[in-house]
Amino acid sequence: MGSPPALGLRDRKRAETRANLERAATGIVLRHGLDHATIDAISESADVSPRTFFNYFDCKEDAILGTQNVEVTEEMVRAHHREGDLISSIVGVLLDVMAPTLGSAALHAVRVQIAREYPELFSRKMAQMTRIMDGLAVAVRSLMADDPRFSDEESRAPLADSIVALCGSAVRTAIREWVAAGSTTTVLEIHERAVGLARDVVALLR
Repeated sequence: MGSPPALGLRDRKRAETRANLERAATGIVLRHGLDHATIDAISESADVSPRTFFNYFDCKEDAILGTQNVEVTEEMVRAHHREGDLISSIVGVLLDVMAPTLGSAALHAVRVQIAREYPELFSRKMAQMTRIMDGLAVAVRSLMADDPRFSDEESRAPLADSIVALCGSAVRTAIREWVAAGSTTTVLEIHERAVGLARDVVALLR
């Protein structure tokens, strides 16, 4: 996984607006509670219109959690896939999907605190991640069909589910370490750490 390309001016402005909305949303929840974090209040705090808010998020919960509706496609996975390295490819896709939530370790820690105080938010996050992981597993099965190591068609689905789950756990662990380190590591280093963790598990269980 190489270094991400530099963003153009338009993309930087979009990223800045999104980050402002996320900080506004989490700040209101921390100061005044979830009920007060309305779309109007979040938009006003971020100095944008409610209409602009909906260019970035479907609802206030997504702004608080930093989530977005992403459909994982086979093309996304193949864009990362090289030299038959499924683990690196899957980790790369997961980090692409999660990148908008990795603005800073402090913001990530705030979201963890908010999710603990408002578990109904956590259920929404879990539902989104389940959709992402299911879509990723479907795409991975397609890659397996091209790989002679997975010639048994019936075994592809359970193997894909297991590999995706392993990579997802490795990414979560790498992100927890990133938070503990105060976000001093880069996304590339998070990727390398997650891939290393997943490979270590595979090697130790042989």
